[in-house]
Amino acid sequence: MFNLLDSPSSPSEQPVGSTSTAPLAFSPVLASRRQMRLGLFGRWLRQQGLRSFALLTATEIALLLLAPWLAVRLRFYDDPASLTAAMQDMPMTSTAFAGVVWLTMVALGLYQRHGRQASGVAIGTLTRLVLSMGAGSLALMVLYFAVPRLEVGRGLFALSIAIAFALLVASRLVFSRLTQGEGLRRRVLLLGSGDKARSVLAETLTRDNFERINVIGFVGPDLSGKGASRASDDALHLGQTESLLDLAFDHRVDDIVVASDDLRNSLCMDELMSCRLAGISVLRLDSFYEREMGRVMLEGLLPSWFVFTNHFDRSVMRGISKRAFDLIAASLVVAAAWPFMLLVALAIWMESGGREGVLYRQERVGEGDSVFTLYKFRSMRSDAESDGVARWASADDDRVTRVGRIIRKLRLDELPQLYNVFRGDMSMVGPRPERPEIVERLKGLIPYYGLRHSVAPGLTGWAQLRYPYGASVEDAAEKLRYDLYYIKEQCLLFDLQILLQTVEVVLFRRGSR
Repeated sequence: MFNLLDSPSSPSEQPVGSTSTAPLAFSPVLASRRQMRLGLFGRWLRQQGLRSFALLTATEIALLLLAPWLAVRLRFYDDPASLTAAMQDMPMTSTAFAGVVWLTMVALGLYQRHGRQASGVAIGTLTRLVLSMGAGSLALMVLYFAVPRLEVGRGLFALSIAIAFALLVASRLVFSRLTQGEGLRRRVLLLGSGDKARSVLAETLTRDNFERINVIGFVGPDLSGKGASRASDDALHLGQTESLLDLAFDHRVDDIVVASDDLRNSLCMDELMSCRLAGISVLRLDSFYEREMGRVMLEGLLPSWFVFTNHFDRSVMRGISKRAFDLIAASLVVAAAWPFMLLVALAIWMESGGREGVLYRQERVGEGDSVFTLYKFRSMRSDAESDGVARWASADDDRVTRVGRIIRKLRLDELPQLYNVFRGDMSMVGPRPERPEIVERLKGLIPYYGLRHSVAPGLTGWAQLRYPYGASVEDAAEKLRYDLYYIKEQCLLFDLQILLQTVEVVLFRRGSR
């Protein structure tokens, strides 16, 4: 009898410190070939659903490559000579077109796996598509000016943009229909019904965060008397069963998530081994949470999680590549933003009548708890902290000047920090640096808060994309979840994704004060 919560620990598991020398006696009940064949195709489809954004990206890049070809065909369908001439440079022209437009789509948040409105054709997605076409058009004009060989006629260019927009809207409609249906949603079974299972179940029922999965049920005692009154309506209470493997195949389960509050006395390892050998994914709750939420689960987090994880890349090559990335990215931003920096400096100087400085210097905590001087455009009155007490900015803060309110909304006040990047105090991407007084207070209130200083602070970061401006201890704890996720998963591709999507944050003015 398979009993998740009430049975003693499996005899195949030896407790720590045991002196028994008996070999482990795993005897999993293996799935039949027929069972595996029946579940194989469905699991393959839903595994593709887990990688749905990669599939969407490949599809839309192909559509962007196709758009100029279709535009040429339509434009010169009755002129064979012009059609032949236009088709000669089409491989290079379509590649440039697709690359530029796709980069603007990435920058405007259309490929955020953990993002808002990343799928479907909601108003926000349509707005981003329109802005992507506009920004892509401007970028292509600059490219055509720099590389005249790539230039196409105005009529052909406008037709390419129109066709690309129509194809992208169609792809989003199809993608939305697939992901919102049951076919591509991974089917998840929760093992356990304690506080952790109820917490996950409550979040899945909202469908706000876990839109790519379907919790088909849980194994364990009924939750109806434990504050989860919706559980019986929205999730199947599977109770106890003779075989977890049979249960998983009967309900076409893709992921089994171990969500028990007591891992020592609730796991039947033979059953879990059977499921694992049959190709069904078995995940700890914290790993499942990270995969779906893009942040670390701090509740119950043990130091061993940091010690034994396969991530946290701090290799020499990672350090060299990140520094090269920082220098190249900072140089490009300076090249694009220097006119705005001059205008901001002039506006600040004029508002103060030339009596106050343009730049603001402040001590912040960097990598290894070192303290450095951070530079910003001054956005507050010079007497904003005349009492010497460090405090977070609040909504409609009366200390902010008129120019400061504008440049804070547009994040232009952060641009002088590029100097910190060139100096090596900061990186382009990383946890945002805090003031020493605030850091000392938060270290005493939030477990593992000091770990965010294991990497260089950033001009932008994963927490800035995923969470609004923090002005409390609770906000700092929530942002720490995202900072630790970034530190764990950091790589050049992730850095580039964050940097490009920061453009969306600036354009839509999210999370600034």
